[in-house]
Amino acid sequence: MIRFSASFPKLALGAAVALAAISFSQGSAQAFVVTVGGTQYDVTTFTGSYNSDTNKFETAANGGVMPWWGSDSLAEAFAYEVGLEMGLPNYSNTHGPLFAWRFRLQDAAIDNCYYISGTTGCGIANSSIPYVYAQATPYAPPSTPVPGPLPLFGAAAAFGFSRKLRKRIKLAPSALGSSLPLA
Repeated sequence: MIRFSASFPKLALGAAVALAAISFSQGSAQAFVVTVGGTQYDVTTFTGSYNSDTNKFETAANGGVMPWWGSDSLAEAFAYEVGLEMGLPNYSNTHGPLFAWRFRLQDAAIDNCYYISGTTGCGIANSSIPYVYAQATPYAPPSTPVPGPLPLFGAAAAFGFSRKLRKRIKLAPSALGSSLPLA
């Protein structure tokens, strides 16, 4: 019969606390990956206005985060590919994130495309009002897989338990142990 040492409950409690901390910690939002024009992009969102976040409203080549900037057809293609994956955060939860593609100086408005009711649409938004806008960067898949924390905790617990069990077996008097000469 195997008896657990007094420290085993402490080890089990420690592993449970670590697991709970990982389970209940706030994770980062996962980007949605789309393929447009043969290139994969990580698409995320931000809440803001053109007036407060002007630097984002450009292509990456010009320091922005909107590869569709300057092209209504590309903005519409991105909106279609994202679809409902990022919800309907604009206009009383009826429109997807806005894919802004041009600033109109004459009326201080933003031309944009979005996903709505199973299709895409395009319209204008006031440049000073905050909306949920889409942004994208080229997708870079992880180069090496990173092991999760659970296998590491399991391995540590098993190693600790095996060390204690080995020590107990070594110190326990047994028929086999008594028949061997002492060194």
